[in-house]
Amino acid sequence: MLRMLREKLKIEKGDFVALDLSQTMNYFKVIVATIVSQNTSEKNTYRAFEALERRIGAECNRLAQVSVEEIAEAIRPAGLYAQKAQAIKSLALLLRDNFGCQIEGLLREGPGRAREELRRIRGVGLKTIDVLLASYGYPVMPIDTHVRRVSLRIGLALPGSYEKMQSYLHGVFREEKRLEAHLLLIKLGRTLCSPRSPKCNECPLLSLCCYARTMGLHE
Repeated sequence: MLRMLREKLKIEKGDFVALDLSQTMNYFKVIVATIVSQNTSEKNTYRAFEALERRIGAECNRLAQVSVEEIAEAIRPAGLYAQKAQAIKSLALLLRDNFGCQIEGLLREGPGRAREELRRIRGVGLKTIDVLLASYGYPVMPIDTHVRRVSLRIGLALPGSYEKMQSYLHGVFREEKRLEAHLLLIKLGRTLCSPRSPKCNECPLLSLCCYARTMGLHE
């Protein structure tokens, strides 16, 4: 399945801000950018994150010191900036006060501990945390709206909670392939498997798709 997706879809620089930032191994920036990316386009995420870097600096100690209003103004291009700014501020304070601003220390304690701590922050949900964990190297598959929609349409999973959906997909994809699967399914959802009028005839997974079968699109 992943081979079929790779042949049609290419993951390129600029497609995923969290992926690009993970190459720098600055995991604080990864989770901040993921918070900024919630409910907006990747283009707006880049604009907002770059503004945050330029105006304040996407660093834990710096963000812990400035006001929520300053953060909100910087990330305004991403929308929902007031809520996101509060989450970013709360994240910076939690890490400063409990981990000396070293998010890697928290991550080394394992996925369970990281989820426990980070879920205390309003506006930081399981998907955001799992993007961070996957970027760090843990074999988890984050579930966003694209992954959920595409997985249900194809027939990779059944409807259910975030954890139930993740359990299904962890059964489909091997540990070392889960991050790639996450990225490719998102790109498929963005480009072909849209909520309305999906481009089924261009989809590399047409022959495998339950939705296509119900629509009579299989040969």
